[in-house]
Amino acid sequence: MREEKARLALAPPIRPGWRWFAVVALICLGIVVPAILAGGGGSSQARDFRGYHAIEIRRIQSQWPAPDLRDSCTSTTPGFHLVLGGLAAVGLPATSLRLVGGLSAILAWLVIWRVAAVWTTPFRALIVAAPLAMSSYLLGSAVWTTTDALAIGLAAATLAVGMLGCGNLASSLVAGLVGTGAVAVRQILVWTIIPAALRALRADDASKHARVWSVILAVGLPAITVGSFMLVWGGSVPPRFHDYHKAVWNPAAITFVLASFGLFGTALIPGIWLRLDRAARRGCLIMAVCTAAVGATPRSDYRKVLAPEEQATSMGTASMWEAPPAEAIRGAGEIGRWGGPLWEAAKQAPTVQGRSVLLVVLCGIGGWVLAGLWRLAGPSGRHPQTLLLLAMSGMSLTQCLNAQTFQRYFDPWVLLTLGWMVAIALGRDRAKCTPLLVGMFVLAVIQASGSAMSVLIPAFTGPRLPAW
Repeated sequence: MREEKARLALAPPIRPGWRWFAVVALICLGIVVPAILAGGGGSSQARDFRGYHAIEIRRIQSQWPAPDLRDSCTSTTPGFHLVLGGLAAVGLPATSLRLVGGLSAILAWLVIWRVAAVWTTPFRALIVAAPLAMSSYLLGSAVWTTTDALAIGLAAATLAVGMLGCGNLASSLVAGLVGTGAVAVRQILVWTIIPAALRALRADDASKHARVWSVILAVGLPAITVGSFMLVWGGSVPPRFHDYHKAVWNPAAITFVLASFGLFGTALIPGIWLRLDRAARRGCLIMAVCTAAVGATPRSDYRKVLAPEEQATSMGTASMWEAPPAEAIRGAGEIGRWGGPLWEAAKQAPTVQGRSVLLVVLCGIGGWVLAGLWRLAGPSGRHPQTLLLLAMSGMSLTQCLNAQTFQRYFDPWVLLTLGWMVAIALGRDRAKCTPLLVGMFVLAVIQASGSAMSVLIPAFTGPRLPAW
């Protein structure tokens, strides 16, 4: 059995025909373009677009061709806004700008699906990619022109080059260039270069000198890009966001990542359980206990922190800030643990010594799911599943440096990891694959339902967005 899995894992990669690419792109266009043209708003992402991203795009347009990058109306690096601001400067109208921004969803969909199709069949790859593809964070970003969709596409591409490349100079250069694009859109995505760097260090057929240069190519330009902006800004975010998103040690991010794996991975438990032997189940149980202990270490009780009033007023977005609820904490530099349905559930659940019982239990489930998928992945070439988990560890540590722990910062990467690890575990063997696929399909339906409520209905029926 083990030899058969190794043979299947090391078989030549599947090369889907162009029709598969066309189908994926057309499905994405069929969802995103009508929603953009409908022109509705009324969601939190629409408010982010009006209150941050549209202002930044117009600011860059007004200063083109030499925009001031020392400050920004968004908390991210300005790569996305520079592209749209430049297009606005040459006369592209507002709706066309939104359509161009929405096309970034196609990149994200194609990368997520195509990488999954390296390990499994194109149809199965569609199913395992669907939860992230139908996520409200990805679709909402495409509809309302925020940075998430492009960031997901570029980050996934950077991870893929590192996981699938051979670690030589050429693949390291590609990883470095794509990774530079990712950090130019969101500086915190610097963790995506981890797989390429590790792959270069472990390249079997390279000399020590070549390995060093490969690591430099993979890491150098992304690191220089992030470092340059940090020097210009005087911190990890633009000056007006220093107080709210300041770099502090916020270990609740680790708890929340593990809990998110537990939340979304619940649908995969039957499929994993059926394919593990007794010894593997014991190992997964040990991992569950360990991750629950890790999740219980930092505080994880609900803590809502609103941005200071003067920040909202200076950006012309005071109207988007509602009156603070009783449990909200106002003030600069406070650590926040809020923002998203899981945090709202944790708010209602009991806490013990500042630890959310719900999140700690989900941390244990998340550890069990990740250990089970890692075992099922088995001999899959050069261990891409291990590189992916190491990258997720880097993501968790990077997010610990953000004072705010919003759910939208974590969901895409959790869904991406689950989808790709399921694809590796499925392989091309038709035996015993149905339960895992059913789990991913259920997860996709849940994500699609959430997107219908929070993205599509507001886009088609919400108040029409004013001219920007």
